[in-house]
Amino acid sequence: MPQAVPLAAPVLVYPEPLSAHDAAAYNDLRSESAWFESAGQWSTFRGPKAAEALNGLVTNDVTQLRPGEGQHAVALTPKGKVLCDMLIFRMDEETFMLTLLRTCAPQWLATARKYVNPRLAKVDDESDKWSTWMLYGAQALKAVAALGGANHTVEDLGDVMMQGLAEWKLWQHGLWNIGPVNVRLIRAPLMGTLPGFIIMADTRDAEVVRVRLEKSVYRHATRAVWNTARVEGGRPAWGLDMDDNTIPQEANLDTLGAISFTKGCYTGQETVARIHFRGHVNRRLRGLLGASALPQHGQVVDATGKLVGDVRSSVISPRLGPIAIAMLRREVQEGDTVIVEGTEGPITAEVRELPFPE
Repeated sequence: MPQAVPLAAPVLVYPEPLSAHDAAAYNDLRSESAWFESAGQWSTFRGPKAAEALNGLVTNDVTQLRPGEGQHAVALTPKGKVLCDMLIFRMDEETFMLTLLRTCAPQWLATARKYVNPRLAKVDDESDKWSTWMLYGAQALKAVAALGGANHTVEDLGDVMMQGLAEWKLWQHGLWNIGPVNVRLIRAPLMGTLPGFIIMADTRDAEVVRVRLEKSVYRHATRAVWNTARVEGGRPAWGLDMDDNTIPQEANLDTLGAISFTKGCYTGQETVARIHFRGHVNRRLRGLLGASALPQHGQVVDATGKLVGDVRSSVISPRLGPIAIAMLRREVQEGDTVIVEGTEGPITAEVRELPFPE
């Protein structure tokens, strides 16, 4: 069995088809469920004015969150470029927890500590306190209920637990039992239409949760599987599909629900608001489908003899074959045929809106 790499490791390119184990995990993901190890950076934002202070640094409106709710948001540079995207969860009136890729955590922490008065809110890196996993798939509710002990007790407990989880709203989070320990369960829409949860455990309880996962009937999937599902779902990864040269709308972060256009001022707001209310971006992320070979990151895209963009993420999907996310100029339309300048010759592909079709 291949060694799983935590999801927060530097983004990699996977130029080969999934291994036999990964292909089986991919099929499980679409028909049942699979679990992944995660190692994102966790930080707290805590203080009497935490909501107001955090709201001035991110694109979404954290003041509207109640305890037990969360959201996707983006921190921007003063010029409105993507510094880092993150998930934000409100724990109580004065405390928020944030998780983001470790690759962009240093610049986020430096920015937060620079602009936030510590008397109003304190920012702490608490990554060492938490261990996290992702459990996703068509039957994720059933899988989480089973981890909680539903298949070891009374016959109908699994149905009761599944019904309770089904009533959770997207981004809802709360305490849950896995075996003898309490974890925080987060319903996070990170994989397109496939439901799933983040499991967040105190590091002192990590071994109990890990053993429970390993002894379950659900397959342990690798980053290659996660990356394939991520690309199919059209979800951009920081450092590969977007970086600090990217405007949020170019990465479709507005359609992914990471931006509020009604909240007050925040760092980088002028650029985002001007584009939303007065204009448009000249390029944005789209999909390349039906490629004659696998496009590679950084390869340029041509349409009718004109350079129109470049390739960002690419994978060989078991369902769709070679696919890619590309940053393309707005004049390129869905259904257009483009040519990627591959290392072994031109690669033809069709432009599609993201996410890719089910």
